Amino acid sequence: MSSTPFGDHLKREREMRGVTIGEIAAATRISERFLEALENEHWDRLPGGAFNRGFVRSVARFLGLDEESMVAEYVLETKGGQAATASEPAAQGMPRDWRPVIAFVAGLVVLAIVATIGFHYYRARARARSQQQMEQQAAPAPRTPVAPPANSPSDAPAPSSSGGAN
Repeated sequence: MSSTPFGDHLKREREMRGVTIGEIAAATRISERFLEALENEHWDRLPGGAFNRGFVRSVARFLGLDEESMVAEYVLETKGGQAATASEPAAQGMPRDWRPVIAFVAGLVVLAIVATIGFHYYRARARARSQQQMEQQAAPAPRTPVAPPANSPSDAPAPSSSGGAN
């Protein structure tokens, strides 16, 4: 670890090897703006946390430097300022997307309305059926004359009282 600032040390090592920021960006797939932020020590322009250490590790590997010592140098350099900036986004929190919640509540409302309409329709049909049955029971059945049975006592010949045995 050197006494020069981290960004200056990284830039000096890159320039000593005759490598441009564009070449490092192409080889490591790290955006040029992040590489410039590392060299210029603009820590607030970096994503933060493990990403930054990964960037330092990748650049050190590309330049042939000791990865662990470069990461340790980066951590020492950013120890005070990086902790505050890394926790700020977490404190702010992500903006809440209420659309799924609103859609769910709207679905519940529609379901409740459909269930209420269905319930009232069922009850009305049940009442109509019940009323129809009551009307059928209350109305007297039309009476049809009943014919007497064929062998009824009224059809039998009356006993005669004429002479017989006296």
